[in-house]
Amino acid sequence: MVKSSPVISLSDVSLVLDSKRVLNHVDWTVMPGENWVVIGPNGAGKTSLLSIINGYRWPSSGNIAVLGRRFGEADLRELRVLTGLVSSYLDWMLGGDEKVLEVVMSGKFGSTRVWRRVSERDVRRASSLLKSLGCVQLRSKTLSEVSQGERQKVAIARAMMAGPRLMVLDEPCEGLDIASRESFLEGLERLMAEKEHPTFIEVTHRTEDVPPGFTHALLLRDGSVVASGEIAKALTSANLTRCLGVDVELRRLGGRHYMVPR
Repeated sequence: MVKSSPVISLSDVSLVLDSKRVLNHVDWTVMPGENWVVIGPNGAGKTSLLSIINGYRWPSSGNIAVLGRRFGEADLRELRVLTGLVSSYLDWMLGGDEKVLEVVMSGKFGSTRVWRRVSERDVRRASSLLKSLGCVQLRSKTLSEVSQGERQKVAIARAMMAGPRLMVLDEPCEGLDIASRESFLEGLERLMAEKEHPTFIEVTHRTEDVPPGFTHALLLRDGSVVASGEIAKALTSANLTRCLGVDVELRRLGGRHYMVPR
């Protein structure tokens, strides 16, 4: 049997910025079929970790390979083509006058608008992605006519349009009210349940933002790994208390995880 190669492999990775160590000897391996949530408080190093994974920042030390591209040997521009990124902080890049279907199709070209002729196949794929996320009814609306949670679904569909092998969700529920958050998470769960989907990495500081479908968890604090592994073993009250610096109790309900202070 041929052993699968890791989707992400970090070995003894550290990052120093402005004389401050923001990542401290991080080891992390993501295998095919796994979906990971990365949890930590503000300043834990989550954003720096994302920047490295997406090939936008170089580590100070350690070895890294993402999707088989080993840093120092591969053209990282190829890596960025194979990686989708969804972040509420990228929302400003998309105006409000574009039709939802056009926004999704623009993801194929790496632009924010459709400047080239699209095929019927492109239209079908974009519609299929919206359907998978439970929002195909939005296809003819403009972005200004949909809710923030729906915009996040559109952003995922857009990122998926290019067929990435790795999808990174950076605080995707930030700024969403509870109704928008639940609508977004339902769509994400539906997408992750499909047979063919990329590896998902979600970065957050709230366990309630993690839908069923995530299999593993990485907990960071002050740039160091607090816990890592299968979600049932890594995501515990004790580990979260150490990670967040607040005494919390983790409660599991319907495949979701909720923290309450103790």
